[in-house]
Amino acid sequence: MKKKIGLVGMGLLFVSMVLLSCAPAQKTVVTNNNLSTLRGSWEGWTSFSTAQVRPVLTKLEIYNTTIPLVGLITVYNIPQEIANVMPAAALPVGNNVTINFRNGKITDQGTIIGQSGENFLELTLYAGEKMSMKGWFYYYGIRGTMDLTKK
Repeated sequence: MKKKIGLVGMGLLFVSMVLLSCAPAQKTVVTNNNLSTLRGSWEGWTSFSTAQVRPVLTKLEIYNTTIPLVGLITVYNIPQEIANVMPAAALPVGNNVTINFRNGKITDQGTIIGQSGENFLELTLYAGEKMSMKGWFYYYGIRGTMDLTKK
């Protein structure tokens, strides 16, 4: 009986060690000192809160390491329910949206923002085993979230 209790105790200890070693990503404040870590390719998903549709593949390219950040966001295969709300000029053939940006800034909270007219994007950096950025957007009346991982 004592042997079984000892084995169970060791098993629980092992499981807790494994769980603790898989620490969640930590929110990281973006500064001019770590801005260079944003440069490159990011890929993930965009979810829309204005319609009940599936998340869509999204790619983000950041081209430089200084403010203002310059890059490109591509959202692939926009669902028709979302496309119907967008102005025709914002949605080229193929239901893919490509947004060039040249004005990315660091906020006082250490997030990244980009704005063009009434369109807005804010992303928070998370450092961990894999770097990620998560945030929200407003684009021609459409709201949603993005969850991107560094490639």
